[in-house]
Amino acid sequence: MIEGPKSIDEIKEALDFNSSALMPQIKKLLKWDLVTYDPVEDMYKLSDMGVLIVEKIDEFLNIIGIYVENHEYWETRDLSEIPYHMRKKIGNLKHCELLEADRDCLFEFHPNVVENILASKHVMMASSTFQPQTVSIFSKLLQKNAKVSFVIIEQVFNKFFDDFPNQFKCFLSHENTSISMRSGHIGPLTLVVTDTFMALWLFDKNGRFDGTTLISYEESALKWGKELFTYYSSISNMVYIDPDSGKMEFTGYNITKASKF
Repeated sequence: MIEGPKSIDEIKEALDFNSSALMPQIKKLLKWDLVTYDPVEDMYKLSDMGVLIVEKIDEFLNIIGIYVENHEYWETRDLSEIPYHMRKKIGNLKHCELLEADRDCLFEFHPNVVENILASKHVMMASSTFQPQTVSIFSKLLQKNAKVSFVIIEQVFNKFFDDFPNQFKCFLSHENTSISMRSGHIGPLTLVVTDTFMALWLFDKNGRFDGTTLISYEESALKWGKELFTYYSSISNMVYIDPDSGKMEFTGYNITKASKF
């Protein structure tokens, strides 16, 4: 996108067009009031409506770009589970890599993902599936004084609570950990976003999971992942240990299992 007023020579240079090809198009844009011309400064610039249209074109081109990069992946994924306001921004997932899973351990993180997580200073994860591997990963992160933010659905919360009660209590008590429970649904099977990368697990259109991890190190992808995580965090209940009673409590939520502590 060409930003700010430009002379005809600057426009030609930016677009790599000659005058004979460019001027007829500029005249059309002037006629439609998408571009304005200042005869005193001899400058052209986008009108207010022109700016709005160009911004939408940028979004469109971004979406086309990610689709072309991994079209076989995107054409098979179920995107309906991602909130609409985030689907509109999915073009931010630029330059993604696809990591194929070992068929014998589909629900384990790819080794590249584990390596990247352990090298991060702040890990945000939202998940609707139980992954025991998460416990050892979080323990290693906290030993390195990294920060962990975790959002899980109620069934997964209960599974962690039952299978790893001592570790779970340690996580809840740790000053670098924030755990929230979502009583409803989380769209992606798992979302991981850190200070260095973003990774996503999605079902296919038949509701199946093939273990493929979508991963990106681009700043725009990290921003997208953080925004999606923040959305799920905002509609979840934070869990904490009450300093007076030593029991587990939920913000805005009552849970009978708190009596176990």
